Amino acid sequence: MLDVIIELHYLNLFLILALGLITGIWGLILYFMKKTINRPWRIALIITAADGLLQGIFGVTLLLLGQRPGTGTDLYYLHYVYGGIVALVIPVALTYATGGKKPRRDILICSIAALILFAAGFRAWMTGPVHWP
Repeated sequence: MLDVIIELHYLNLFLILALGLITGIWGLILYFMKKTINRPWRIALIITAADGLLQGIFGVTLLLLGQRPGTGTDLYYLHYVYGGIVALVIPVALTYATGGKKPRRDILICSIAALILFAAGFRAWMTGPVHWP
């Protein structure tokens, strides 16, 4: 069971990176083209946020099972910081959104949050056991 959760946590990383980057760039394109929030982008943002939360659940499960990122020495605790950012950046960004009163501002806030999710996910990968699939 432990090996399955470790593998899911690792493989989900690539989905996190792809979703964060695609959703972030897509949102910036919408923002600079002066478009409003459209349904496909909103769905992509929700999926990105849900996947970030799922990744956090995998990580907390591994922690409860006694696992540590990387070698478990040095600055391994940074993995927890970056993991928390991945899990919470979009939900926190939604608290700064206007709820549709200023849709372009909402797009910008959520797009930047998705790019922060990508960057934090990449950094979390660097603080964990780095290996290619």
